[in-house]
Amino acid sequence: MRKETGVLLAGSLGVIVGLGIFGIKKFFAKKHKDYHDYYSDFHRHFEKRYRDDGHHGVEYLAMQ
Repeated sequence: MRKETGVLLAGSLGVIVGLGIFGIKKFFAKKHKDYHDYYSDFHRHFEKRYRDDGHHGVEYLAMQ
């Protein structure tokens, strides 16, 4: 095998591996974004419902 062929094969393999890693990272970022969009408000117990009430305590919210 000539030297130029080896360089071309190594470069091609590097590009393929780089695109594969980039694709995997993109896939996992999308999965995380879907998860975060769905579950992001559960720990706040849907506080958007009480956003206009101002800063009331737990007792006030329990009486509603």
